[in-house]
Amino acid sequence: MSGFYFSAKLRQRALTVNVKFIATVVGAIVCSVLSIAANASQSLSLPEDIYKEERARYLEVEKKLLTYSKRRVRNLDNDIYELAEYPLYPYLLRLKLDRTMSIRTKREVKQFLADFNGQPVSYGQRYKWLNYLAKNNYRSTFLDNYRPGMGARLTCIALNYRLKEGESEQVLLQEVNALWLHGQSQPDECDPLFAKWKKAGMMTPEMVIKRIEIAAKEGNRSIISYLKRQLPSNKQYLADAWLSVTRDTSRVSKTALFPLKHASHEANIIVWAVEKLAWRNPDLASQVYSRYNNKKVFSQAQQHMMRRAIALSYTLDRLPQAHHWLELADVDGASDDVKLWHISHLLRTNKWQEVVYVINSAPASLQQEENYRYWKARALEALGQSMQATVLYKELAQERHYYGFMASAHIGEIPSLAHTPAPRDTAAIASVAKTPATMRAVEFFRLDRTTEARREWYYLLSHLPEAKVTDAGILAYEWGLYDQAITSFARSGYWDDVERRFPLAFSDVFSKKSQAYSISKSFAMAIARRESSFRSDAISPVGAAGLMQLMPGTARYVAKEKVSRSELFKVNDNVEYGVQYLRYLMDKLNNNPVLVSASYNAGWRKVLEWLPANEALPVDIWIENIPYKETRAYVKAVMAYQHIYDQQLGGNENIFPQLTRDMIPSAEAVSTHPVTGTLQLAPR
Repeated sequence: MSGFYFSAKLRQRALTVNVKFIATVVGAIVCSVLSIAANASQSLSLPEDIYKEERARYLEVEKKLLTYSKRRVRNLDNDIYELAEYPLYPYLLRLKLDRTMSIRTKREVKQFLADFNGQPVSYGQRYKWLNYLAKNNYRSTFLDNYRPGMGARLTCIALNYRLKEGESEQVLLQEVNALWLHGQSQPDECDPLFAKWKKAGMMTPEMVIKRIEIAAKEGNRSIISYLKRQLPSNKQYLADAWLSVTRDTSRVSKTALFPLKHASHEANIIVWAVEKLAWRNPDLASQVYSRYNNKKVFSQAQQHMMRRAIALSYTLDRLPQAHHWLELADVDGASDDVKLWHISHLLRTNKWQEVVYVINSAPASLQQEENYRYWKARALEALGQSMQATVLYKELAQERHYYGFMASAHIGEIPSLAHTPAPRDTAAIASVAKTPATMRAVEFFRLDRTTEARREWYYLLSHLPEAKVTDAGILAYEWGLYDQAITSFARSGYWDDVERRFPLAFSDVFSKKSQAYSISKSFAMAIARRESSFRSDAISPVGAAGLMQLMPGTARYVAKEKVSRSELFKVNDNVEYGVQYLRYLMDKLNNNPVLVSASYNAGWRKVLEWLPANEALPVDIWIENIPYKETRAYVKAVMAYQHIYDQQLGGNENIFPQLTRDMIPSAEAVSTHPVTGTLQLAPR
């Protein structure tokens, strides 16, 4: 049976409404709605399983496709076609093509790529096909299937083939520029092109210097020595300067490296090195900046970049030079974070009038941001202008975020959740449920192949009409796919459906574990919501796993026994270790939820380093001065999420009034535990 026959049948199948599936979906949706109010704490189920038999046959055929010889695989067409009505049928087609790929199957491959273009099942397939064609030198078929953006190696092969096909060398060599401007060595297939490109006079000193700069910034010094030889002798010192500062940024202070014979190129080297140097030696960086700035070698944009790095380095290290450099850096054209750190520094040093001045000097668009409005209100309140402060607080108190909740506490109001459920259209939701991508995602979830399932769901969201993305969120919520629901609502921008965006996922587990370790359930759920969006199989680039994103070492430490990665993907175990770790942090940090949430993200040792040196700081000012951007945002989110979950759970904890009164203790409060010998905040 040919691939064309498969494809034709597939298109015919797409036009045929699967009445059995739709009826089941609609029934499941209605049942889910009826059960939500009665049992909101339970993880809801996928719709009724109508593909149990087909799924079993799919796994059998898949195994055959993976294990049979190529000759036997070619005889599996009937087995595959019998599953043409099954949602994952295209994946069997792909697997067969993978096993039988040859020039004889080019029509089937071409048809497959056309039928499933852009769909997850086709990801990587064109790349694999082109590599096969290139390996076997099938030039015309390669060019017929090549598409731009396939990576340097395939791009160079395509350009070489086009030259052999007789296309204009002058035109094609223009496309080599982008290949040349790369910080790493390019594949061998590019060498003939570079040789022709150089012979045509297109390897100019400017192009060589640009590549040296790119390579230096990527830390690839080995290629710089080669590129140096491509420069005229009077410019080779530029390569030497790049090599020198990439080995040690403090060498930027050596005047012999920068004779200012080609000032614009030298300025690029100085700016890069000063930016890097500023974070470990701002004094030396400021000296180098001043020396060359007096010689007017920098553009305005370059001045902004260096001033920012020096100013923020002094600020984060809480050094006295911070004030001067922040004033130098906080000018028109500077990055927005410079002004934010300027404000944060002034808050930490209680310069309230200057806070108002700096905020008023910000562009109007920034002044409308919630953080600017909150700090203006705080400053006005500190300056005794309580009426003006109250007006700003009242406006902010209507908004659902950390600053809005803090503003509410300042005026004695209960924070507003402004919950407005997304309108529920049963027919629209059923329509989303029957789309092929949704059906494929559901099947992959049933097979416990969550990576493939989420890939299909993301594809669904990116191809649904905008008006239906919220419907997808509702559907995912009702099926218990909470992380997909959260993703869908974020994609649609429907922020006001608080209950669905902050689901009571695994509520019974959180209740049991939180009670066992005397941790607020709303706090534990807020951490899980921020960490993984309740995705039980989540894993971070550094290896943190599960709902509460625990490192195996952390789980092992609190459990006092070996904990495998697989255990962390089990909801019950993950929440057990996560809540146990929260208890450990609470004990170490005197039950301070702000310090605990910061420690959960950045590590408690780092958080202790961030404590104010001599005097305690108000909680909100300390949070604003957390050096790590990620941790700053994390703490604000967790505090807000904790209140949202407290409301969702019918509680009355509202931590924000306490946050407006609490102080973060100074480093003097840190003591050594008499038994364990570890650092901790001593209760006072």
